[in-house]
Amino acid sequence: MALEKYFEPQKYEREIYRRWEESGAFVADSDSEKPPFVITMPPPNATGTLHTGHAVMLAIEDLMIRWKRMSGYEALWVPGTDHAAIATESVVIRNLQAEGMADPRGELGREELVRRIADYVANSQGRIRQQIRAMGSSCDWSRERYTMDPQLHRCVDAVFARMFRDGLIYRGPRIVNWDPHLQTTISDDEIYYQDRPAKFYTMRYGPFLVGTSRPETKPGDTAVAVHPDDERWREHIGKTYEVPWPKGPTITVRVIADEHVDPETGTGALGVTPAHSHVDFEMAEKHDLPLIQVIGEDGRMTEAVGEHYAGMTVEECREAFVAEIEQAGLMEKVEDYTQSMSLCYRSKQPVEPLPKEQWFVAVEKPAVPWRGRKVSLKQVMREVVQSGEIHILPEHQEKTYFHWIDNLRDWCISRQIWWGHRIPVWYRGEEDMYVGHRPPRDEGWAQDEDTLDTWFSSALFTWSTLVDPEVGAEAGLDLSEILERSPDFQRFHPTSVMETGYDILFFWVARMILMTIYATGEIPFRTVYLHGLVLDVDGDKMSKTKHETCVDPMDTIEETGADVMRLALLSGNAPGKDLKLGRERLIGSKRLINKIWNAAKLTDATVERIATACDRASLAPDRVEHPVNRWMLSRLRTLVTRVNRRLQDFTFGDAAETIRQSFWGELCDFYLEAVKVEPLSELEETAAVLFHTFMAYLKLWHPFLPFVTEKLWGELGGEGMLINAPWPQPDDAHVWPEDANDVAAVLRLVVAVRGIRAEQELEPATKLKVEVYPKSHAETFAASRAIVARLVRAEEIHFATVGSTAPTGATVAIDPSFEVAVRIGEADREAESRRLKKQLDDARRHLSELEKRLANESFLTRAKPEAVARTRADAETQRTTIASIGERLGQT
Repeated sequence: MALEKYFEPQKYEREIYRRWEESGAFVADSDSEKPPFVITMPPPNATGTLHTGHAVMLAIEDLMIRWKRMSGYEALWVPGTDHAAIATESVVIRNLQAEGMADPRGELGREELVRRIADYVANSQGRIRQQIRAMGSSCDWSRERYTMDPQLHRCVDAVFARMFRDGLIYRGPRIVNWDPHLQTTISDDEIYYQDRPAKFYTMRYGPFLVGTSRPETKPGDTAVAVHPDDERWREHIGKTYEVPWPKGPTITVRVIADEHVDPETGTGALGVTPAHSHVDFEMAEKHDLPLIQVIGEDGRMTEAVGEHYAGMTVEECREAFVAEIEQAGLMEKVEDYTQSMSLCYRSKQPVEPLPKEQWFVAVEKPAVPWRGRKVSLKQVMREVVQSGEIHILPEHQEKTYFHWIDNLRDWCISRQIWWGHRIPVWYRGEEDMYVGHRPPRDEGWAQDEDTLDTWFSSALFTWSTLVDPEVGAEAGLDLSEILERSPDFQRFHPTSVMETGYDILFFWVARMILMTIYATGEIPFRTVYLHGLVLDVDGDKMSKTKHETCVDPMDTIEETGADVMRLALLSGNAPGKDLKLGRERLIGSKRLINKIWNAAKLTDATVERIATACDRASLAPDRVEHPVNRWMLSRLRTLVTRVNRRLQDFTFGDAAETIRQSFWGELCDFYLEAVKVEPLSELEETAAVLFHTFMAYLKLWHPFLPFVTEKLWGELGGEGMLINAPWPQPDDAHVWPEDANDVAAVLRLVVAVRGIRAEQELEPATKLKVEVYPKSHAETFAASRAIVARLVRAEEIHFATVGSTAPTGATVAIDPSFEVAVRIGEADREAESRRLKKQLDDARRHLSELEKRLANESFLTRAKPEAVARTRADAETQRTTIASIGERLGQT
């Protein structure tokens, strides 16, 4: 059956995916004896849509899974979605408010709001599933997981309870990052910083001058801290002072000595506000200072600042307080400076440090059994990367990882929202507390109102997804027993690679290491592959507001197919490297797919012509004699070796480029043209070599371009489905060094002549007279006369004896194996002369117009300087062009 004119993705991709899925090709066998290769898909938001960050993740992970599956591994790719607690609850509440419900929480209550959120998620999950399928993702849908699945919830509760028993989870007052807009705490890693212009105020403060960027918090000060060796303030250490604030309270502050105070910063005296600073809170604990909270959870000032300021916003209070300080003569100076403002990455609103009773994970406590000793979570996180048990790519991200660990504080895991895993703690009265995965049996208990940080449940994702749902439902089992009785966990954990964006190294990757080692005693994965950001062609973050540069994955797939999108994301990709994605890259991908399709048509026709009666599946290059066929098989062997090495090194962009260069240059530009020439075109071995080689290229391309390669595999007569075909391996029988070197010299000859044609800007139809002066490989050159003539479009080709040299008066290229002289025939010389003269006339006419413009005084004075400079540069280019054409006309 003849292949269609071109590949139509809209016509075939859904059907191909359906056949893959229904065949069971995606399903991993836990009873298999094959070595496992496992990836847990970073779970996208269950209510989200596919963006370029998801698309590059899916493309890279599917590449690895398909490659390993074809290479003989039991490949498992676990798909899943995340409940995305804060984001999902916010979306549903906004939708309800848009429908006219002023206070969804107050009007619906917890149970009904949670039910509505769950319904919203259930109705939305199908969209992200379909989009994952549209990318060609060969994940095991029979093992799909959702972070709120019952068995995953069971694991969350079990880990919380165990960590509580081990003293690694505790409840206590701490300074938390509070988002007044979202009305919840957020973790340190959910904050980003933005520089903004601000004021720095130095004010009189009892006997001190104290500097601050937040004067509105000064009524909450309970101490002044100085360095113990600072002579200026030594006599004040231990004393207390009363500081009256204009129209505010009179506060009492104690002067404390603390080595963390830098005497060179400001006046060396630091106002301590324990209720609104992480650093100051630690000082307060150390020196037993009281806390005065002056900013409330609503972002407004509390009664503690006095009646005049109470109820104001932070900004309003700052303006009013500064005015009163200045009027009272207490302001020493006000300076402009740039402040690094902390913002919530979800709401994009300022974050307030506030004191709250919260649940925390202790990262410094030595309570984790590891390698025969008890270590802290921070220690074990560092050790597994330092020892090489976990390898992070790119390697420079390891320094970033260690820096994060060094600065890691106890992790606040409680959130003041309703959607998510509710904290498995119950209270009765003031004294009784129960922690566990099942509610207490007797009455009078009330469960904690807060939910857990989304990253707490996501941190368990590599192993909680492998828990058997039926085993997880057995209430009487502890966590160790659940894991022991879950076949998938026993077979497929630790996973092989965690592939995700470098921007969530701390959000997720580090926490998976922390929580998995604690819960299972195993590392979660062996390799961390961090992809970069996908940017637009201007190097900016992809945004739909920039319609001219934004690339939407689903729109692209609908328009040009998933293979185009995948190859555009994979080409040039490397660990940690940001990728600029634009229309040109997509066009290049489409052009390559068309090239593969056209090469398939030529392969199909050639094999059909030479080996009409043969069963194609039986075509094998067993006895190969022609040097060009031997060269092709030798080059294929080299290609497979190089591609395997690049894939093993996780340099997927290099692997794609290696295949592309070989496919385009060696197969298409040389071999497919060579097999059109006798005697190569008539040899039965040519059909076997061509079929074997092209099908091997389809295998190599398959992880990058699964749809078009699967289609061609079936159309050309490949056995079974390509997704299940064995990965190419270097064939030691295909080693013919002498033949390979001989034909390589022929290929270099072709490239040299084509280079002369391009350099001389000769028209494609121009016939050449080629004279070859071999230094070696004479027999192969002579035998390849017809092939060379076809490939370089030579009217005449002459091979001189070995040792002779090219004459003068022709364009010559020199190679270690030959010299080649190129001339053009008389008729073509005349045609070339006419073409060059026309080009010369056009250039002179253009130069004349430019010179007139430059002689125009009005243009020089009124035009923008860059326009004048551009015109001068253009004129100089035309002069150079005229000189070059004149030189070529002399040669012609």
